[in-house]
Parts: sequence; structure tokens; C-alpha cells
Amino acid sequence: MGEHRLGEILHSLRSEGRVAVAKLATTLSVSEETIRRDLAELERRSLLRRVHGGAVPPRLDQEQPLIERGKHNMRSKARVGELAETLLSEGMSIFLDTGTTTLAFARRLVGKNITVTTNSIDIALLLGQSLARINLTPGALRTKDNALVGYETIAYVGRYFYDMAFMGIGGCDISLGWMDYEEHESTLRQAMRGRARRRVMLADFGKFDRQAYLKTFGLEEPLTVVCDRPPPQHFQQEFALHEVDILHP
Repeated sequence: MGEHRLGEILHSLRSEGRVAVAKLATTLSVSEETIRRDLAELERRSLLRRVHGGAVPPRLDQEQPLIERGKHNMRSKARVGELAETLLSEGMSIFLDTGTTTLAFARRLVGKNITVTTNSIDIALLLGQSLARINLTPGALRTKDNALVGYETIAYVGRYFYDMAFMGIGGCDISLGWMDYEEHESTLRQAMRGRARRRVMLADFGKFDRQAYLKTFGLEEPLTVVCDRPPPQHFQQEFALHEVDILHP
């Protein structure tokens, strides 16, 4: 019932642009304190911003720091990482970008006979003692998530070719497509076009029906999408029209 109520709150927010605690409590037949707890939970998931008396949509140009994002949907992200592991073969060369879901996937790679290139210092440190080879891109350090970003990062990635590129994402909207919060992520993910035999999008269920700031790919983009459960039906129907494979339990 709690998740159903959260869904109803988000539906009201998308429809009305703003929600009020008192009105939600009446509509959903719960106490105002329950609604306040629900709004706090949705804010922790970066799905809205609380304001006096209610909530408004989240800022599309601002994502929570990685350490905060890593606290949410931990089981879902771990499940995505477990499923993505099944795509690997011994001796592969892969690219991993920065994010909480790619970090969850990286934990599955400890001790494997593969080569990893990443712009995430956290991933490099996690795998540095257990892999035969790990490459860290150059770039400017972004301290909120220990990512290396910028023109040098893009140039470095563009010099190589990978068996697979594993990417996170900010959100996925049925009209706007795959979206990111910052231009660095969006540009890096776009740079992976043609740089890998297979591009894999790691997206837990919570990324769907979520908007961010920048459009990175359209839904027609050829990808393998790894999700902890089947995406919403309208996304499945859209993916079926294009070269999009879905891997889920």
C-alpha cells in the first residue's frame, strides 16, 4: 500500500505541478503525518522537492551527490549488477562510467579476467587490486562523485574500442528518451556511440517515467537495457519497435 500511495502522489504531482499535504491526506485517506513521511521518502529518491505545505517537481539540472543516491534502491541496483554480470565473457575489455548502478555492477567484477576502463575513481579503487588491468581516464575531478570529466576524458575514450560499454542514466521519459542531469555525463555516453560492440544501459525500475535535464539518447537508440524488473508496459512497447534488448528477471 505504501508504494501504491507513493505512485498516486507522483501521479498527482505530474498532473498538477504541485501537491499539498492536506489535500493528499484527504484524497488518500491517511494522516498528514503519513503524507509528510511519504514526501520525505520521495525527496530522498530525487523524485520531488518538499516545500512549505507540500511538494513540487525536482530540479532537473541537479542530481543528489553519489553518496546520497547510493543509499536508495540498493537491492534493485544490486540486482541490475547481478544480471549485467551474465553478459560478460572471460578476457573482455569493457568501459564503465560513473554512477551508483555502475558501482553496484563493479562489485560483481572483483577477481574476473577482464580489462576495465572507467572515469570513476571509486570503481578504479574497488577493482584496482583484483583485476589484471584497469585503466583510469584523465580529466578534471568532480568531487561530488569522484568522477573524472571533461574534454580530456572524451578524447581518451574516443581513442579506444571496447567489447561492451556499461552506462548509468539519470532518467528515462517516454517522450524525451534517456536523460541526464549534467552535460559531462550526456556527452560521455554519446561518445560511446561506435566505440563498443554492445552498449548496455543499467537502469533500475525507478529510472523510468523520470525526467532529467538533458536528452542523451532517444528511445530508438540501439541498446541493451538491464533492469531489476520489467520496465513499464509503454516503454516495453516502444523498445519493441527498435533495436533495444531488455534483460530483466
